[in-house]
Amino acid sequence: MPHKLVWLSLSLFAPQDAASFQTISPGFMQGQCTFNRDYAIANISEWSIMPKNEDALAFALWKVGPIPVSINAAPKSFQLYSNGIYDDEASCDNSKVNHAMLLLGYTKDYWILKNWWGSWGEDGYMRLARGKNLCGISNYAGYVTV
Repeated sequence: MPHKLVWLSLSLFAPQDAASFQTISPGFMQGQCTFNRDYAIANISEWSIMPKNEDALAFALWKVGPIPVSINAAPKSFQLYSNGIYDDEASCDNSKVNHAMLLLGYTKDYWILKNWWGSWGEDGYMRLARGKNLCGISNYAGYVTV
């Protein structure tokens, strides 16, 4: 669903003091909106879900900058990736996605991705083969405009 990318907006505003935070507790009504426009640092003017196409993904990366992507990180070969260009088509089903990464760049042969797994891969980065929608890289990519 497109609205799943709204999590990006959470990093765009923050309360100025601890008193602004409210948590769900017995005295707090779940579902009550506590957004305060005075604390907004930036506003999302629009958002886009990319077509399932690697060329469109490359164009958006060039035009917009880093793009969050969903990817299939289930294969053991993916989880144990340490270096080189990952190209395990046999194991990495492109119809399933279960993990988010940040697409930072590309060459004619591979995508450059940032992962959140600390020292995983090439110091937290991965090179993923291009031109195959490998691991579903172009299935669920999107971005916001601030």
